Amino acid sequence: MGDVLLRASGITKSYGGIHALRGVDFEVRPGEVHALMGENGAGKSTLAKILAGVQTADAGTIEWDGRQVAFKDTREAVAAGVTIVLQELSLIPDLSVAENIFLTQPQAYRGGWWLNRPSIRKETLKLFDRFGWDVPVDPDRKISDLTVAEQQMVEILRALSLDARLFILDEPTATLSPHEVEVLFTLIRRLRAQGASFVLVTHRLDEVFALSDRITVYRDGANSGQFVTSGTNQQELIRAMVGRDLGDMFQIRERREPGEVMLSVRNLQRGRQVRDISFEVRAGEVVGIAGLVGAGRTEVIRTVFGADKAESGEVVMRGRAGLISSPSQAIDEGTALVPEDRKGQGLLIEQPIAQNLVMADLAAHGGFWLNARRDAQTASRLIEEFQVKAPRPWKPASSLSGGNQQKIVLAKWMAINPEILILDEPTRGIDIGTKFEIYKLINNLAAEGKAILLVSSELPEILALTDRVLVMRNGAIAAELPHGVATEEAILAAAAQEPAAMVG
Repeated sequence: MGDVLLRASGITKSYGGIHALRGVDFEVRPGEVHALMGENGAGKSTLAKILAGVQTADAGTIEWDGRQVAFKDTREAVAAGVTIVLQELSLIPDLSVAENIFLTQPQAYRGGWWLNRPSIRKETLKLFDRFGWDVPVDPDRKISDLTVAEQQMVEILRALSLDARLFILDEPTATLSPHEVEVLFTLIRRLRAQGASFVLVTHRLDEVFALSDRITVYRDGANSGQFVTSGTNQQELIRAMVGRDLGDMFQIRERREPGEVMLSVRNLQRGRQVRDISFEVRAGEVVGIAGLVGAGRTEVIRTVFGADKAESGEVVMRGRAGLISSPSQAIDEGTALVPEDRKGQGLLIEQPIAQNLVMADLAAHGGFWLNARRDAQTASRLIEEFQVKAPRPWKPASSLSGGNQQKIVLAKWMAINPEILILDEPTRGIDIGTKFEIYKLINNLAAEGKAILLVSSELPEILALTDRVLVMRNGAIAAELPHGVATEEAILAAAAQEPAAMVG
């Protein structure tokens, strides 16, 4: 790995006066996995997009395989041997899995014009088998019918199916289960052994140490350090990313005796994804929901919140029984939901930051007219309270980094002071510093007596924050594990068994 496959020098990029990159350098060697880390807004994704032709730099040079290049778009990059999986999925919702994978590949067309659908279906199944995805979806299913995790896997497989020499993966495991992550890592190691190189943009420290050869850290758009993975540790990387020691973020939670039952779910049913679900969450308690991709975690909380209609069962919120028929009814009962898909469901992504911050307050207190003065005061207070790095409150939410977008989603709900808080993957795709802040927020809200239901694919997060863990499989609860009994091994064992095997 002594030669340099790609070298970026002095890369600078600004957006409307905001400096995303300030003369950064970066290089990738043949056959290595080079991790690129930093807080949200540090410039990682911006550099990844510039390297892959998604965006162009304001200044600086890129050398690819010994010659200077300036990719005008992703087509030029792919033709040269560089492909990217973006954090923002770029699949076409109304097309099938197979069509999305092969849409841009000339060999998939008959006569150069018509997609050979029988052929691409067959090739998609071969792709699943070759890459070891043992729970593939039907190649004919529309992308819009897939879960976020399944869409992420299709996006990754589409990129890895190309004959590339450099794969740039921007937060590729954000929605994947531990099993899916291992499938992906096995594939990356196999391709690396064949000479392929990878740029891995991620916030997950455990994955960096499991997979990468070298690590480059950015902070505030500038180089903050470069490390050989085998010669560094987590604390050194955290200092490089945030400029200070955070301490042990997995020891933040202060557990107390829980209070009265705030949320009781009894025999909840909705098709095969929500099967006879019963559980309780008490005041001051954090109950986790774990399970593999497709186990029904998100479907359960959406049904509890009234976003999806239940077929039968009962949901009791703060002593009031009955099925919740809509999110507005759940909000009236003092319940808030932070959804898994923050851009598609948690935000009006192209609307002003201030408008996003007051949406829940408006929904909770009704009315048809915005109170510009009051809303501006609320937005300013929440921006300061949640330390949102926002250029201007009237800028669109899309102008924020992923971590700051997530702060907006959380802050808007805190404006109505909910008694029951449902969190679906609240730290997905955000940096270590913001994750630390969200962990502290969860601890503080539990200490105030809030009842919290937490869905997360990160088992260390589940174990660190929860008092009990509900493990789901095939739409049902396979096990309930109290804190102290719950371990990663116990959760995965329960998730892999049939629900009936856990009875007794």
